[in-house]
Amino acid sequence: MGVRIPVSEARKQLSQLLKQVQENPDLTYEITVNDIVLGELVTPKGQRRRLGTGAALLRAAEEIGEPDSSSTKRHAVARDHDVHLYHRKGK
Repeated sequence: MGVRIPVSEARKQLSQLLKQVQENPDLTYEITVNDIVLGELVTPKGQRRRLGTGAALLRAAEEIGEPDSSSTKRHAVARDHDVHLYHRKGK
């Protein structure tokens, strides 16, 4: 069950309704003509799963924390690019 809205109001507020549906994927607008539901405005099924994935990725990165930089060996790849790319000595 969704929010019922007459087609005349839906036309006037279409951009606002689209923003609200995009922000809240569970929200559904039922577009009516003479109290008969003729259409629905909903978030596409594929997009419902994708919303919030950025926030989930940030939370996971915070939980993992900063990498331990003491265990990695620092080296100058730009200076020795021939060695790294072609496994041969540079000029």
